[in-house]
Amino acid sequence: MKPTTPRGRLSAALLLTFSAALLPIGAAVVAPAHAQTRPAAAPVIEGLEVNADAGLAPGSTLEFVVRGTPKSVARVQVTGSTVSLPLTETEPGLYTGSHTVRKSEKGLVPTALIRAQLTRSGRTVSSNFSFPSSFAMLHANTPRTAQASGPRVNHFALAPVERVEPGAELKFMLEGTPGAKVTIQVPGLAKPLPMQEERPGRYIANYTVRKADAVAAGPVVATLRHGTQTVTSSLPTPLPVVARSQAPAPGTLPAPAPLPAPATSPQSQMGTAPAGPLTLQVMGPGPNAQIDSSQFVLQGRTAPGANVRIKVDAVAPAAQGRLAVAQAVTEQTVQADANGNFSLNFGPQRYAPGTRFEVHMSARHGAQATPEQRLTLFQRQG
Repeated sequence: MKPTTPRGRLSAALLLTFSAALLPIGAAVVAPAHAQTRPAAAPVIEGLEVNADAGLAPGSTLEFVVRGTPKSVARVQVTGSTVSLPLTETEPGLYTGSHTVRKSEKGLVPTALIRAQLTRSGRTVSSNFSFPSSFAMLHANTPRTAQASGPRVNHFALAPVERVEPGAELKFMLEGTPGAKVTIQVPGLAKPLPMQEERPGRYIANYTVRKADAVAAGPVVATLRHGTQTVTSSLPTPLPVVARSQAPAPGTLPAPAPLPAPATSPQSQMGTAPAGPLTLQVMGPGPNAQIDSSQFVLQGRTAPGANVRIKVDAVAPAAQGRLAVAQAVTEQTVQADANGNFSLNFGPQRYAPGTRFEVHMSARHGAQATPEQRLTLFQRQG
Protein backbone atom coordinates (compact mmCIF):
# COMPACT_ATOMS: atom_id res chain seq x y z
CA MET A 1 0.00 0.00 0.00
CA LYS A 2 1.44 3.37 -1.03
CA PRO A 3 1.90 5.97 1.64
CA THR A 4 -0.53 8.81 1.41
CA THR A 5 0.13 12.48 1.97
CA PRO A 6 -2.23 14.30 4.27
CA ARG A 7 -4.43 16.61 2.29
CA GLY A 8 -3.55 19.73 4.28
CA ARG A 9 0.22 19.20 3.89
CA LEU A 10 -0.02 18.49 0.17
CA SER A 11 -2.13 21.59 -0.43
CA ALA A 12 0.37 23.76 1.42
CA ALA A 13 3.27 22.30 -0.59
CA LEU A 14 1.47 22.87 -3.89
CA LEU A 15 0.53 26.41 -2.87
CA LEU A 16 4.12 27.25 -1.97
CA THR A 17 5.39 25.83 -5.30
CA PHE A 18 2.74 27.66 -7.26
CA SER A 19 3.38 30.96 -5.51
CA ALA A 20 7.10 30.73 -6.18
CA ALA A 21 6.42 30.04 -9.84
CA LEU A 22 4.46 33.28 -10.11
CA LEU A 23 7.40 35.48 -9.07
CA PRO A 24 8.91 37.27 -12.11
CA ILE A 25 12.60 36.89 -12.85
CA GLY A 26 14.65 39.26 -10.77
CA ALA A 27 11.90 39.82 -8.22
CA ALA A 28 12.71 39.83 -4.54
CA VAL A 29 10.65 39.29 -1.47
CA VAL A 30 10.39 42.61 0.39
CA ALA A 31 10.59 42.43 4.16
CA PRO A 32 7.99 44.29 6.17
CA ALA A 33 8.80 47.91 6.91
CA HIS A 34 9.22 47.27 10.61
CA ALA A 35 12.01 44.76 9.87
CA GLN A 36 14.24 47.34 8.12
CA THR A 37 17.22 48.72 10.09
CA ARG A 38 19.06 52.04 9.92
CA PRO A 39 22.63 52.16 8.55
CA ALA A 40 25.26 51.70 11.24
CA ALA A 41 27.06 54.84 12.41
CA ALA A 42 30.59 55.41 11.14
CA PRO A 43 33.38 54.40 13.54
CA VAL A 44 35.38 57.13 15.32
CA ILE A 45 39.17 57.37 15.68
CA GLU A 46 40.01 59.05 19.00
CA GLY A 47 43.81 59.01 18.86
CA LEU A 48 47.03 57.22 17.93
CA GLU A 49 50.24 56.56 19.86
CA VAL A 50 53.58 55.35 18.57
CA ASN A 51 56.66 54.24 20.46
CA ALA A 52 60.07 53.03 19.27
CA ASP A 53 63.23 51.77 20.93
CA ALA A 54 65.55 53.35 18.32
CA GLY A 55 63.49 55.84 16.33
CA LEU A 56 63.25 54.90 12.66
CA ALA A 57 66.68 53.25 12.49
CA PRO A 58 66.98 49.73 11.02
CA GLY A 59 66.16 47.12 13.66
CA SER A 60 63.98 49.50 15.68
CA THR A 61 60.56 48.20 16.72
CA LEU A 62 57.64 50.56 16.14
CA GLU A 63 54.64 49.95 18.38
CA PHE A 64 51.33 51.49 17.28
CA VAL A 65 48.24 51.99 19.47
CA VAL A 66 44.94 53.26 18.02
CA ARG A 67 41.96 54.20 20.18
CA GLY A 68 38.48 54.26 18.68
CA THR A 69 35.14 52.55 18.25
CA PRO A 70 35.17 48.98 19.63
CA LYS A 71 34.62 45.91 17.44
CA SER A 72 36.19 47.48 14.36
CA VAL A 73 38.89 46.36 11.93
CA ALA A 74 41.95 48.57 12.42
CA ARG A 75 45.00 49.21 10.26
CA VAL A 76 47.87 51.73 10.18
CA GLN A 77 50.02 52.77 7.24
CA VAL A 78 53.00 55.09 6.96
CA THR A 79 52.45 57.03 3.76
CA GLY A 80 55.19 56.81 1.15
CA SER A 81 56.61 53.63 2.67
CA THR A 82 55.93 49.90 2.70
CA VAL A 83 54.83 49.97 6.36
CA SER A 84 51.21 48.81 6.46
CA LEU A 85 49.94 46.47 9.15
CA PRO A 86 46.67 45.32 10.71
CA LEU A 87 46.09 45.95 14.40
CA THR A 88 44.60 43.62 17.00
CA GLU A 89 41.89 44.73 19.42
CA THR A 90 43.48 43.86 22.77
CA GLU A 91 40.84 45.71 24.81
CA PRO A 92 37.49 47.21 23.79
CA GLY A 93 38.38 50.15 21.55
CA LEU A 94 42.17 49.63 21.93
CA TYR A 95 44.06 48.32 18.87
CA THR A 96 47.78 47.46 18.90
CA GLY A 97 50.43 46.25 16.47
CA SER A 98 54.19 46.40 15.94
CA HIS A 99 56.62 46.61 13.02
CA THR A 100 60.39 46.07 12.94
CA VAL A 101 62.20 48.48 10.62
CA ARG A 102 64.13 46.67 7.90
CA LYS A 103 67.41 47.92 6.51
CA SER A 104 65.90 47.98 3.04
CA GLU A 105 62.88 50.05 4.18
CA LYS A 106 62.18 52.90 1.76
CA GLY A 107 60.30 56.11 2.46
CA LEU A 108 60.21 55.70 6.24
CA VAL A 109 61.11 59.23 7.37
CA PRO A 110 59.96 61.38 10.33
CA THR A 111 58.09 63.75 7.99
CA ALA A 112 55.83 60.97 6.67
CA LEU A 113 52.22 60.79 7.80
CA ILE A 114 50.74 57.89 9.77
CA ARG A 115 47.29 56.98 8.44
CA ALA A 116 45.00 55.16 10.88
CA GLN A 117 41.92 53.38 9.53
CA LEU A 118 38.87 51.84 11.22
CA THR A 119 36.20 49.76 9.45
CA ARG A 120 32.94 48.67 11.05
CA SER A 121 29.65 47.47 9.54
CA GLY A 122 30.85 48.30 6.05
CA ARG A 123 31.82 51.89 6.91
CA THR A 124 35.45 53.08 6.95
CA VAL A 125 37.06 56.21 8.39
CA SER A 126 40.70 57.30 8.38
CA SER A 127 42.79 60.03 10.05
CA ASN A 128 46.32 61.27 9.40
CA PHE A 129 48.82 61.78 12.20
CA SER A 130 52.40 63.12 12.33
CA PHE A 131 55.39 61.51 13.99
CA PRO A 132 56.43 63.26 17.25
CA SER A 133 59.21 65.82 16.80
CA SER A 134 61.50 63.61 18.89
CA PHE A 135 61.61 61.07 16.05
CA ALA A 136 63.25 63.69 13.82
CA MET A 137 65.86 64.32 16.50
CA LEU A 138 66.79 60.68 17.06
CA HIS A 139 69.71 59.78 14.83
CA ALA A 140 69.68 56.62 12.73
CA ASN A 141 73.48 56.43 12.81
CA THR A 142 75.81 55.26 15.56
CA PRO A 143 76.19 57.29 18.78
CA ARG A 144 79.65 58.38 17.65
CA THR A 145 78.27 59.90 14.46
CA ALA A 146 75.45 61.55 16.38
CA GLN A 147 77.96 63.08 18.79
CA ALA A 148 79.99 64.45 15.88
CA SER A 149 76.95 66.21 14.44
CA GLY A 150 76.59 68.27 17.64
CA PRO A 151 73.53 69.34 19.66
CA ARG A 152 70.99 71.73 18.22
CA VAL A 153 68.04 73.94 19.14
CA ASN A 154 65.07 73.67 16.77
CA HIS A 155 62.77 76.18 18.47
CA PHE A 156 62.90 78.56 21.43
CA ALA A 157 59.86 80.62 22.41
CA LEU A 158 58.11 82.52 25.19
CA ALA A 159 54.35 82.28 25.69
CA PRO A 160 52.62 85.60 24.90
CA VAL A 161 52.86 88.05 27.80
CA GLU A 162 51.51 91.60 27.67
CA ARG A 163 54.14 93.17 29.91
CA VAL A 164 56.95 91.94 32.15
CA GLU A 165 56.33 93.36 35.62
CA PRO A 166 56.11 91.96 39.17
CA GLY A 167 53.66 89.06 39.21
CA ALA A 168 53.92 88.32 35.48
CA GLU A 169 54.46 84.68 34.52
CA LEU A 170 57.17 83.87 32.00
CA LYS A 171 56.60 80.50 30.32
CA PHE A 172 59.49 79.34 28.13
CA MET A 173 59.56 76.36 25.75
CA LEU A 174 62.50 74.91 23.83
CA GLU A 175 62.76 72.00 21.40
CA GLY A 176 66.16 70.52 20.67
CA THR A 177 68.50 67.61 21.27
CA PRO A 178 67.01 65.25 23.88
CA GLY A 179 68.83 64.36 27.09
CA ALA A 180 70.59 67.73 27.39
CA LYS A 181 70.94 70.33 30.16
CA VAL A 182 69.23 73.61 29.25
CA THR A 183 69.29 76.97 31.03
CA ILE A 184 67.89 80.42 30.21
CA GLN A 185 69.63 83.71 30.96
CA VAL A 186 67.11 86.54 31.41
CA PRO A 187 68.66 90.02 31.51
CA GLY A 188 68.53 91.37 35.06
CA LEU A 189 68.21 88.00 36.82
CA ALA A 190 71.23 86.97 38.85
CA LYS A 191 71.00 83.25 38.07
CA PRO A 192 70.06 81.33 34.89
CA LEU A 193 66.69 79.59 34.89
CA PRO A 194 66.93 75.79 34.57
CA MET A 195 64.60 74.07 32.10
CA GLN A 196 62.99 70.69 32.71
CA GLU A 197 62.72 68.07 29.95
CA GLU A 198 58.95 67.51 29.74
CA ARG A 199 59.37 64.77 27.14
CA PRO A 200 62.28 63.75 24.88
CA GLY A 201 63.56 66.89 23.19
CA ARG A 202 60.99 69.30 24.70
CA TYR A 203 62.03 71.55 27.60
CA ILE A 204 59.91 73.98 29.65
CA ALA A 205 60.56 76.59 32.35
CA ASN A 206 58.10 78.81 34.23
CA TYR A 207 59.13 81.86 36.25
CA THR A 208 57.06 84.46 38.15
CA VAL A 209 58.68 87.91 38.15
CA ARG A 210 59.37 89.14 41.68
CA LYS A 211 59.13 92.71 42.88
CA ALA A 212 62.87 92.75 43.63
CA ASP A 213 63.81 91.54 40.12
CA ALA A 214 65.39 94.07 37.78
CA VAL A 215 64.42 92.41 34.51
CA ALA A 216 65.81 94.32 31.54
CA ALA A 217 64.86 94.38 27.86
CA GLY A 218 68.02 92.75 26.56
CA PRO A 219 68.27 89.46 24.65
CA VAL A 220 66.98 86.29 26.35
CA VAL A 221 69.44 83.47 25.62
CA ALA A 222 68.92 79.71 26.07
CA THR A 223 71.98 77.49 26.42
CA LEU A 224 71.76 73.76 25.61
CA ARG A 225 74.62 71.54 26.78
CA HIS A 226 74.97 67.96 25.57
CA GLY A 227 78.11 66.24 26.73
CA THR A 228 81.00 68.62 26.13
CA GLN A 229 79.22 70.55 23.37
CA THR A 230 77.09 73.67 23.74
CA VAL A 231 74.66 75.56 21.51
CA THR A 232 72.72 78.77 22.22
CA SER A 233 69.52 80.35 20.90
CA SER A 234 67.87 83.75 21.53
CA LEU A 235 64.25 84.87 21.53
CA PRO A 236 63.37 86.65 18.26
CA THR A 237 61.92 89.68 20.10
CA PRO A 238 62.92 91.44 23.35
CA LEU A 239 60.86 91.17 26.51
CA PRO A 240 58.07 93.79 26.87
CA VAL A 241 59.58 95.15 30.10
CA VAL A 242 57.86 97.93 32.06
CA ALA A 243 60.39 100.50 33.26
CA ARG A 244 60.38 100.98 37.02
CA SER A 245 59.60 104.67 36.65
CA GLN A 246 56.57 103.75 34.53
CA ALA A 247 55.28 100.99 36.82
CA PRO A 248 51.92 101.91 38.43
CA ALA A 249 51.82 102.54 42.15
CA PRO A 250 50.38 99.78 44.34
CA GLY A 251 46.58 99.85 44.31
CA THR A 252 46.32 101.88 41.11
CA LEU A 253 45.56 100.84 37.57
CA PRO A 254 48.14 101.34 34.80
CA ALA A 255 47.55 104.23 32.47
CA PRO A 256 45.71 103.16 29.32
CA ALA A 257 47.70 102.94 26.13
CA PRO A 258 47.17 105.85 23.71
CA LEU A 259 44.56 105.15 21.08
CA PRO A 260 45.68 105.11 17.43
CA ALA A 261 44.64 107.97 15.21
CA PRO A 262 41.26 107.24 13.63
CA ALA A 263 41.32 106.10 10.04
CA THR A 264 39.20 107.80 7.43
CA SER A 265 37.37 104.53 6.76
CA PRO A 266 37.71 100.83 7.57
CA GLN A 267 38.73 100.16 3.99
CA SER A 268 41.56 102.71 4.02
CA GLN A 269 42.71 101.50 7.45
CA MET A 270 42.91 97.89 6.28
CA GLY A 271 44.83 98.85 3.18
CA THR A 272 47.49 100.87 5.02
CA ALA A 273 50.64 99.30 6.44
CA PRO A 274 51.00 99.58 10.24
CA ALA A 275 52.98 102.62 11.41
CA GLY A 276 55.25 100.53 13.67
CA PRO A 277 56.44 96.92 13.74
CA LEU A 278 53.75 94.33 13.06
CA THR A 279 52.52 92.68 16.27
CA LEU A 280 50.42 89.60 17.04
CA GLN A 281 48.64 89.23 20.37
CA VAL A 282 46.44 86.41 21.68
CA MET A 283 43.50 87.83 23.64
CA GLY A 284 42.19 84.48 24.83
CA PRO A 285 42.48 81.85 26.04
CA GLY A 286 45.75 82.03 27.97
CA PRO A 287 48.65 79.54 27.89
CA ASN A 288 47.87 76.02 29.20
CA ALA A 289 44.16 76.86 29.55
CA GLN A 290 41.56 74.10 29.91
CA ILE A 291 39.06 74.37 27.04
CA ASP A 292 36.05 72.62 25.53
CA SER A 293 37.18 72.07 21.96
CA SER A 294 33.61 71.88 20.61
CA GLN A 295 32.88 75.41 21.88
CA PHE A 296 36.38 76.90 21.75
CA VAL A 297 37.08 80.26 20.07
CA LEU A 298 40.62 81.61 19.70
CA GLN A 299 40.68 85.42 19.72
CA GLY A 300 43.54 87.75 18.93
CA ARG A 301 44.59 91.14 17.66
CA THR A 302 47.05 92.37 15.06
CA ALA A 303 47.18 95.11 12.42
CA PRO A 304 43.89 95.79 10.57
CA GLY A 305 43.74 93.71 7.39
CA ALA A 306 46.71 91.52 8.33
CA ASN A 307 46.57 87.84 7.38
CA VAL A 308 47.01 85.47 10.33
CA ARG A 309 48.06 81.88 9.62
CA ILE A 310 46.87 79.48 12.34
CA LYS A 311 47.79 75.80 12.50
CA VAL A 312 46.38 73.55 15.26
CA ASP A 313 47.55 70.02 16.09
CA ALA A 314 45.98 67.70 18.68
CA VAL A 315 48.06 65.25 20.71
CA ALA A 316 45.98 62.63 22.55
CA PRO A 317 47.05 61.48 26.03
CA ALA A 318 49.57 58.65 25.85
CA ALA A 319 50.33 55.84 28.24
CA GLN A 320 53.44 56.21 30.37
CA GLY A 321 56.58 55.52 28.38
CA ARG A 322 54.88 56.07 25.02
CA LEU A 323 54.97 58.97 22.61
CA ALA A 324 51.71 60.42 21.32
CA VAL A 325 51.54 61.63 17.74
CA ALA A 326 50.05 64.89 16.52
CA GLN A 327 46.80 64.91 14.56
CA ALA A 328 46.11 67.92 12.34
CA VAL A 329 42.98 69.74 13.54
CA THR A 330 42.94 72.73 11.22
CA GLU A 331 45.21 75.02 9.23
CA GLN A 332 43.65 78.30 8.13
CA THR A 333 44.54 81.85 7.18
CA VAL A 334 42.15 84.45 8.58
CA GLN A 335 42.13 88.19 7.97
CA ALA A 336 41.90 90.69 10.80
CA ASP A 337 38.98 93.10 10.65
CA ALA A 338 39.15 96.90 10.51
CA ASN A 339 39.93 96.99 14.25
CA GLY A 340 42.65 94.35 13.99
CA ASN A 341 40.59 91.61 15.66
CA PHE A 342 40.48 88.00 14.45
CA SER A 343 39.02 84.73 15.72
CA LEU A 344 38.98 81.00 14.92
CA ASN A 345 37.05 78.01 16.27
CA PHE A 346 37.92 74.31 16.10
CA GLY A 347 34.44 73.21 15.05
CA PRO A 348 32.42 70.31 16.54
CA GLN A 349 35.38 68.00 17.00
CA ARG A 350 35.55 65.14 19.50
CA TYR A 351 38.72 64.76 21.57
CA ALA A 352 39.60 62.72 24.62
CA PRO A 353 39.95 64.54 27.98
CA GLY A 354 43.51 65.71 28.51
CA THR A 355 44.25 66.05 24.77
CA ARG A 356 46.93 68.69 24.21
CA PHE A 357 46.43 71.26 21.46
CA GLU A 358 49.52 72.91 19.93
CA VAL A 359 48.55 76.21 18.27
CA HIS A 360 51.04 77.84 15.86
CA MET A 361 50.36 81.42 14.74
CA SER A 362 52.06 84.06 12.62
CA ALA A 363 50.85 87.28 10.99
CA ARG A 364 51.79 88.97 7.72
CA HIS A 365 50.92 92.43 6.43
CA GLY A 366 52.59 93.63 3.27
CA ALA A 367 56.35 93.22 3.67
CA GLN A 368 56.13 92.74 7.46
CA ALA A 369 55.79 89.42 9.24
CA THR A 370 55.81 88.34 12.89
CA PRO A 371 57.79 85.44 14.36
CA GLU A 372 55.76 82.29 14.92
CA GLN A 373 54.02 82.13 18.28
CA ARG A 374 53.00 78.91 20.00
CA LEU A 375 50.14 78.36 22.42
CA THR A 376 49.43 75.14 24.32
CA LEU A 377 45.88 74.29 25.41
CA PHE A 378 44.27 71.21 26.97
CA GLN A 379 40.91 69.51 26.52
CA ARG A 380 38.86 69.89 29.71
CA GLN A 381 38.39 66.77 31.82
CA GLY A 382 34.91 65.26 31.97
